[in-house]
Parts: sequence; structure tokens; C-alpha cells
Amino acid sequence: MEIVWERIHMTIRMRLSSPLDAPESAASEVSFAVEQPSRVFPVNSTDEGDGAFAVHINITTFADRKAIPNGVWRVRAYFGDAPGPAASFDGGALTYLDEASRVFHFDSNRSALTVSFGVEEPYDDAPRLDFLIMAYQLALAPGSPDGTSAFAAAKRALFGQDAKRRYARWIYNIVARIVGPKKGRILFASDQQPSMEGNLRRVHERMLERGLDKRFDMRYSFRLPGTTGWGATSRILYLMATSEIILLDDYFGLLNSVTVSRRSRIIQLWHAGVGFKAVGFSRFGRSDSPKLSQPHRQYTYAICGSEHLRHVYAEAFGIEESAVIPTGLPRVDWFLDEERTAGFVTEFYDEYPHLRSKRIILFAPTFRGSSYHAATYDYGLIDLAALYEACGQDTAVLFRMHPFVKDAIDIPQEFQDRFFDFTKYEDGLGLLHVTDLLITDYSSVIYEYSLLDRPMLFFAPDRVNYAATRGFHHDYVDTAPGRVCATFNEVIDAIATCEFEQEKVARFRAENFDRIDTGSADRVIDWLIDDQSSAAGSAEARTDGER
Repeated sequence: MEIVWERIHMTIRMRLSSPLDAPESAASEVSFAVEQPSRVFPVNSTDEGDGAFAVHINITTFADRKAIPNGVWRVRAYFGDAPGPAASFDGGALTYLDEASRVFHFDSNRSALTVSFGVEEPYDDAPRLDFLIMAYQLALAPGSPDGTSAFAAAKRALFGQDAKRRYARWIYNIVARIVGPKKGRILFASDQQPSMEGNLRRVHERMLERGLDKRFDMRYSFRLPGTTGWGATSRILYLMATSEIILLDDYFGLLNSVTVSRRSRIIQLWHAGVGFKAVGFSRFGRSDSPKLSQPHRQYTYAICGSEHLRHVYAEAFGIEESAVIPTGLPRVDWFLDEERTAGFVTEFYDEYPHLRSKRIILFAPTFRGSSYHAATYDYGLIDLAALYEACGQDTAVLFRMHPFVKDAIDIPQEFQDRFFDFTKYEDGLGLLHVTDLLITDYSSVIYEYSLLDRPMLFFAPDRVNYAATRGFHHDYVDTAPGRVCATFNEVIDAIATCEFEQEKVARFRAENFDRIDTGSADRVIDWLIDDQSSAAGSAEARTDGER
């Protein structure tokens, strides 16, 4: 037996002891399940030939969008519907089972999911040792600070975080029961943006272009975390409870407090670089790991850009692959609109005529930190003097920092003829069309830029630490569509020598885009909003997975 871990995926390779274990007619219909005396859960498996099989278990999304349940589990083969033998293990190799065990910390290290392995004598007293999977969720009991007064305890009970979530749940449930979803009402919402942006904005724009505002009752809610009071929150909860469709474009914290009625559909239109860097449950057990009960679990559908990425999004969100629909990313429609692009380029150079004849380098990294409130970027990593010298008079560098980063870059007076702060420039995607070289790190901007087949540099001095805390789906150096630089001196060298490893771009583009067209917003509308027939045909009904 071999046990292999890849992030949250556990693969157990085993071999049937003999073809005689199976009835001859059912020998080709081998499946597997994990079981207790009162519960049996089918699990995915792969026939590797010659009696060898691999059993695949996602410990965070085991069944019905929940983690592997607490308890001790045996792995059993089934031949058709007939139970076969339970997996066994050599009692002389127990050290291997200890080494294969894992502990995944989450909830700010206050909770853990443990998966360990052992052996036990079989129920039938046969001369073997049954192989066991032992899974347990553990959590520290909530404690009260020493010396907490009765007043402070009462205040926390009435106005603390748990109380606020309880009040939100009450408001939503009351409205959902009394009023309920209104036919045709769509809520466009974000808890991460003060206005409509990206995929949401493009879908909304396209619905207006098609006159669908006459058929749908469109409502809106946009805010930044922690910026509104109970009045605004109550309004959002009312809109959620009365909307037939809820369209989101990022993490939506209110879903931590309420369980949305199945009469409503939640469609996640997230733009971020899933498949490049690890997000959601793909980083379970790492720093800032998500909890096992997570807003992502509530999505009816999520979209992605490629069939190749369906399993990646499903892993990140903790949902089924059948709920991830490869419509493409709606904001790419704008990016590929030739008329819009030509108009942008003309207006850009009319507004900034001093950049018209320049080679433009766009420096656009993502933020560091765990959230909107803690977002930072270490400007000390950038050697402005060396960059200024390397660029020369024919080059301009536009700095566009992530909007979460509060501190603006300080460009000294002597560099202001070549360096410009474009952080607040409204059309970030448009800037890519006038960019000759993109310098970034882990930002999702690389997806659209790859469609232009232009060079990229990846300045990632913290790559090792970022991988350890956030993680990547695949090796960062191999996956990044351009040269990876660990130091700023390497960035300078790449600019000077034009060694960008641009050949990586085509492979990256092929892996992340099934279609390169301007129809993504229409597919979202036609498949998931206006008529679910296409999506429903490819999405299986969710069940609890229990046999």
C-alpha cells in the first residue's frame, strides 16, 4: 500500500489480493467505499491495471460539500453492488502509517483536522489486519479573558461577532420565509469593492445591451469590508433573501452568517488567478487557511476560463466539478473588443502625449498580507535608481499597485520624468494594451496580458515564503509565463538583455483559455442566468453521496 498527499488530496494505492476475491462476472466492476458499521460513502478510484487501484479522497470536500466526517473508517472494495474485502495492512510496517498521517490547522490555528492511519483486527476474525483511516476535527474551547467583568461578558454576548452573525441570520431567515425570492430579481453584489467592477460589470453591461433590464429586476450592493452599519447590512440581507439570482465577484463575508435558500441561485464570477496561486481550500492547513464551513460552499455555480481549470476551481471552492462552468471570463470580452481597444489607445495617448513614443513597462504586483485591512507592499524591494538607469530615456515605467495597498509609492523628483504612479488610473485592463513589458508577481493580471503574447517578468523575492504560507498549484517557476526573478538585480538584467522567457506565454494561454473571443458574458447570461438548460445539462444534482 502507498499513501500519497497532494495538498488536500489523499491517494491510497492498493492491490486486490487475488482476482478470486471477486465474482467472475463482476471482476471488471470494481469500486471502493469508506465505511463504518452504520455508514458507507462511495469514493472515487482509478483502475491502474493488474489488480492495482488508486482510491482518491478530498478530505475537505468529501461528501455533500463537507469534510471527511469524524470517526474510524475502513476502505472496502465492491464488485458491482456486492461488498468485497476490506483493505488490509502489514502489521510490521506501522511506522509508515505514522509518517503518512497529517494534521491540518485552520481557523487561526484554533482548530485542526487530523487524518491518521492504523490497523485493527477484522470483524470476521480473519487472519489479517484491517487498514483504518481515522479522521477527527478538533477545536479549542472558546475561553473568556481572565478578569472579564459581567458587563463585558454581557456586551460580548449582545454585540460580539457571534451575536452579529446571529442577528444577520435572523433577519435573513425572517425575510426569506415571509417574502422569499421574487421572480426575476437579480442582485449584483460585492463585499470587496465599493462599485461594480470586472466580470460583474461586464455581465451587467451586456444584459443592458440585450435589453434584459426589462425582464429582470436588477438590484445592487457594493461595499468594502467593515465600512457600513446595520442599516446597510439589513438592506443587503433583505436583497439576498428576495433575490432569485445572486451574482458575486469575490469572497462574500455575509455568507458566513446566513445559509441562502435553495430557491435562490448564487453564481460566483470570480476573476482571480485560480490555478496559478493557491486560494480557498487549495491552501487548507496553511497560514490564513479557510474554515471548513466556508461561504464558497454555497455557490450554485462558479465560472472559469477553461475546461482544464474546472477541477482547480472545484478544489478551491469546495464544490463539485459539475458546478464549475467554463464560460470564460466576461471581463475578457472588453479586453478583446478591437473597437474598444482602439478607442482606448487613442484616448490614452491624447491624455498622455509624452508617453506616445515610449516603451512602456507596467509594474503591477499584488498585495502582501492576509486581507484588505492588512494589505501592504514593501517598496524597499525596488531599486528605483537602478531601474531608472536601466530604462533609458526611451522608456516609461507605470506603477500600478493593488487597490488594497494604502501607502502610495514615493517617486523622487529626479525620477519623475520616467516613472509615473498609475495606481488610481481607472481602466487597469486598458493599460495592458499600451504595455510593452509587464512586471508582476502573483497577480491575476497575467491572464489577460497573456492574450497579447507580450513579455512578462515575475519579481518574486518572497517566493519561498509565499509558497510556504499561501501555496501554488504547481511549481511557480514552471507555471509563470515568463522569467522569474528572485532579486531586483535579476529584473534589471532581464530588462537590459531582453531575456524574458517569452516562449512560456503560449503554453500558459492554452491551459487557461478554451475560447479566445468576446462571448463570455453572453455564455454566463444564456447558460446560468436567462436559461439554465446548458448548465443544467452538464451539472449533476447535488446529493449527500451516501450509499
